[in-house]
Amino acid sequence: MFSSRNIHFAILGIILGATSGYIFAFYQVQSSMPRTAPPAQTGQHPNVTNDQLLAMFKQALEKNPNNPELMTRYANFLFDLGKFDESVEWFQKVLAIQPDNLDVRTDLGTALWNGGQKEKGMAEYQKNLSANPNHMATLHNLVIVHLEERDVAKAEQVLKQMETIDPKYQGLEPLRKRLAEVRGK
Repeated sequence: MFSSRNIHFAILGIILGATSGYIFAFYQVQSSMPRTAPPAQTGQHPNVTNDQLLAMFKQALEKNPNNPELMTRYANFLFDLGKFDESVEWFQKVLAIQPDNLDVRTDLGTALWNGGQKEKGMAEYQKNLSANPNHMATLHNLVIVHLEERDVAKAEQVLKQMETIDPKYQGLEPLRKRLAEVRGK
């Protein structure tokens, strides 16, 4: 379940999520601040802690409480911090505004799964696949879930479905490698 590849993917996700969240939050806060003289060295951002980013997100959300993109980024940032229950709440708030947003529903399923609510997470994946059986992000995460559960047969089945839908999908090769690793154990 916690292979080095999984850990690397998790770390990469955290880094990318935190970076994108930082950039988005920084620009949201920056745009609301009065203009001052430019810093001596342009192009450099100050070092910001996760707590400061959380505060920036909260401030931005106070100004734009129903902005689904901002809410989604905040939920993903919380997910990256391992705050799965909080991220679930925010993904659900986005879905209250955009109930047909399959990407957010996939993220909700993943947050539920990682938060230990595996049946609810799987139910969200199944809702997505009922709406669009070819939704690649959901299928991708479903392969990972099956591999974590060591259900190689189901993972292979979903992977073959993905190959049929889009043989050039970028995520296929990493999933194939992960499948081979699980088979080898």
